[in-house]
Amino acid sequence: MRSKAKRAVFFTLLILSGWTIIQFTACQKDTGQNPVQHEEDPTQRIEQFYADMQNWKQGVPYKSGERISLDSAIWYIDATLNYYYANSNGTSAKFHWDTVYVEMELVNDYEAMYQQVFASYDESLMGLSEKYHAISGENKRFIMAIINDAGPLPDNKHKLQIVTVTGTGTIQSSGDFGEDEAYLWNRNAQFDCNGESAPGAPIIFETMLSAHFNPPPSGSCHWFFYGSTTELVLEYEDFQLNDPLQNYLDYKIYAASSNIGDGLTDEVKCLEYNQNNSGIHEMQFYYDHLKVFVSDWLASPENTGNMKLAPSVIESWISERSSGSVFYHEPNLKFRKRGLSCQLQLDIPATD
Repeated sequence: MRSKAKRAVFFTLLILSGWTIIQFTACQKDTGQNPVQHEEDPTQRIEQFYADMQNWKQGVPYKSGERISLDSAIWYIDATLNYYYANSNGTSAKFHWDTVYVEMELVNDYEAMYQQVFASYDESLMGLSEKYHAISGENKRFIMAIINDAGPLPDNKHKLQIVTVTGTGTIQSSGDFGEDEAYLWNRNAQFDCNGESAPGAPIIFETMLSAHFNPPPSGSCHWFFYGSTTELVLEYEDFQLNDPLQNYLDYKIYAASSNIGDGLTDEVKCLEYNQNNSGIHEMQFYYDHLKVFVSDWLASPENTGNMKLAPSVIESWISERSSGSVFYHEPNLKFRKRGLSCQLQLDIPATD
């Protein structure tokens, strides 16, 4: 029999019933004319921003001296990139995460000219394009960008962080794992437990969660994410099922310790059906609990912005302790507002 144990990695901003919640990319204020904090349907606002930007590029002067708050500038760049280029319908088999940075000039510490926001949008798109076109794989599509304020720079500039998510492949599993399916515990695995080419369990959990909570809408429309991001970090130790530890399904999140039972054997590292005559498929066991974690948060009072599950990450870690090694998963679930775009999705321009 085996148990699940791992080191705790705690975040100090807010802990609620075993959940760690971090807010970033927040639009907390808007000193310009367009408040965005409580926007429910961003379509008109995004399309107007994009039209103004296209007119400016064609030489039409923009309003002299018109300024926008830094928070709103980030919101518009983020929302417009996602509205026109992203397709977040959950069908990819793997997510590719990349990061680039651009600089934006400010008039003061918290405002920018619209023309500079337009220029920063173009730089962000070019950075996104560079990362996107560097990825190879079938059924490739851009899924999401997250624009973060990365802090001030000299000469009254600000650094913007652009996190990009690209999907490749087509998800195969329907959410019910067969008896002959067995996957390795770590996200960088290249083969399954039967020696066939396959991703690790965390990758499978990530894409299946996205597909489950973001089913394709009807017609030719597609989902896109925008606005602030809430990250929910789940610590396995907050979700123990048996005390004292008894067997290999003692936690709702995967973890295994070398000082329990037979240690970290190949069977322990494999998420499979009927381990130790349990009658349970371990992949199904952990995936079903992940769905409950997501559903509970979506329905909780913490979800004040009617957010939805965005592409997320299931980290896999190895911790060396005096008592032995510990292998474990750490779900980092991301939630954002989700919009519906029925615009023809634009192709991401290639970089020269």
